[in-house]
Amino acid sequence: MKSKKNILLIIWSILTLAGLIFHYDTNAAVKLKKPIPELCYDCHKELKEGLADKFQHVLFKKGECITCHNSHVSSVPGLLDDTVGSICLGCHEDLRKMINAGRVHNVLRKGDCTECHEAHSGNREHLLADEEKELCVKCHAGTKEQAGLTHGCLPFKKGECSACHDSHASVNNNLLRSSPNTLCKECHAPRCKAEGISISSVVENMDCTSCHSGHGSKNSSALGPFGHKAFMNKECGTCHNPITPGDAISVRFKGEELCFTCHKKEEYTYVKDVQHSKKQSNPCNLCHSYHSTDKQDLTVREGDVCIACHEKTEKRTLDMERGLKTAECTPIKDRKCFECHIPGHSDQPLSFRGNGIEMCARCHNSEHSSTHPVGNDIIDIRNGKPVTCISCHSMHAARSDFMLTHDRNRSLCIQCHDK
Repeated sequence: MKSKKNILLIIWSILTLAGLIFHYDTNAAVKLKKPIPELCYDCHKELKEGLADKFQHVLFKKGECITCHNSHVSSVPGLLDDTVGSICLGCHEDLRKMINAGRVHNVLRKGDCTECHEAHSGNREHLLADEEKELCVKCHAGTKEQAGLTHGCLPFKKGECSACHDSHASVNNNLLRSSPNTLCKECHAPRCKAEGISISSVVENMDCTSCHSGHGSKNSSALGPFGHKAFMNKECGTCHNPITPGDAISVRFKGEELCFTCHKKEEYTYVKDVQHSKKQSNPCNLCHSYHSTDKQDLTVREGDVCIACHEKTEKRTLDMERGLKTAECTPIKDRKCFECHIPGHSDQPLSFRGNGIEMCARCHNSEHSSTHPVGNDIIDIRNGKPVTCISCHSMHAARSDFMLTHDRNRSLCIQCHDK
């Protein structure tokens, strides 16, 4: 019995010693051939040259390479410790708070910081990867054409986009630094007239961009660039009662009847949309600008209008975009809600432009020709309704590639084919 205890004691001692040795080995300091960052510069010579640039990222300047990079392996290009967005927001707490507080620039929302900024060094302030106006035009191509128009905002013509816009996030529409009526007054006071009568006191608290382009226009006073015909021709009496100094400006008819004096109901698919019109004095104005806009169909910037009420949908969409790496839907990415939804002009569920097949097939022609069987004859056993594109794809809450609700390798199929 005593011999057995001695054997157990010897085994325990050996295991304990092995554990100590293992513990010592795994925590022993690794002796590098050279200190960081000199070791990194042996291969990355071009980065060391960046130390001569006018501006350097603070961590790069201090040589703290492994703060952002893993020295051995990574699932992210550039051997980054995490995605670019996550790494940057780990230090830039002010930006992290902005993401939760207001409207967010699409590039920041996706975490693509290096689309605009150099990661290590550069010769432009804020480590911009290119001139400010060139960076903006890269995504906002339409502004390049506006810059050449006769009339426009001086900062915009000079390429000083950040004079009016915050490049990361803002509580204001279009990522403006402040509301239009406040921002525009920094350069010029309102001098608006209608039929020769000053209406400055009436419009001083209005959104200036409801009449004027914040960028460029071919029209005097930078009206437009697109606008309601009567407004652009300065025919105010088409919609408004005669304007007299000191009196409020009023319209000739109430609600949508004002619009239908020119736009005949029978020429449009018009549906009385109670949900979207119940708080509107004129439901047409929810989606359409009654003066001018930067869109030919005179629609407002739908992303801002829709998100104001559909905050939960926007949150789900943001979560989806962070989780998905491929197959983005362009209208969703650019928040062009009217590409799919047309409140007041649709009798389909959710104000869709068509049923769940027609709507998607407008853009996805090739996919429509080789799709899973869909249509009235194919019934979804989960809800008893016909199978359509949105039976499997979700535009706002997809959890898998190709904007599918489930992984297509198995979990999607067994939603219906579980036997």
